[in-house]
Amino acid sequence: MSDTSFATGHCLCGAVSFVAKTAPVMTGQCHCKDCQRASGTGHMSLAFFKREDVAINGPTASFAATADSGNINTRHFCPRCGGRIYGENSARPGMVGIAVGAVDDNSWFKAQRVVYVKDQPAWDVTPTDVPRFDMMPPPPPKA
Repeated sequence: MSDTSFATGHCLCGAVSFVAKTAPVMTGQCHCKDCQRASGTGHMSLAFFKREDVAINGPTASFAATADSGNINTRHFCPRCGGRIYGENSARPGMVGIAVGAVDDNSWFKAQRVVYVKDQPAWDVTPTDVPRFDMMPPPPPKA
């Protein structure tokens, strides 16, 4: 990876870090019950990058769960402090969803869509000026 990077970040204790060398392909916020439980709040903010554009440094532990779509969502976290780093979904091979809260300077983040608004708690406010979906929309057609 070159000396230039778009984003860097790490877990709570610093044992796991990452560098993303390009801007994300997509950003979003998810209100599904799994993301609520994994984040401990009303949603998860994620930035999706091509896997080859992200270097993960340090060992991670993982937990895989089957989403309501039937896809496997694997969350990766620091085995020492439990800090969430990234996730992978079988529906998007070659992509990683970085937990935006783990990014050092995440001032660039703006959700491009909000999903699972059917599960959104009334107290958790997310953007209303972007596309919102009751569930996970199908992926856009490949160009």
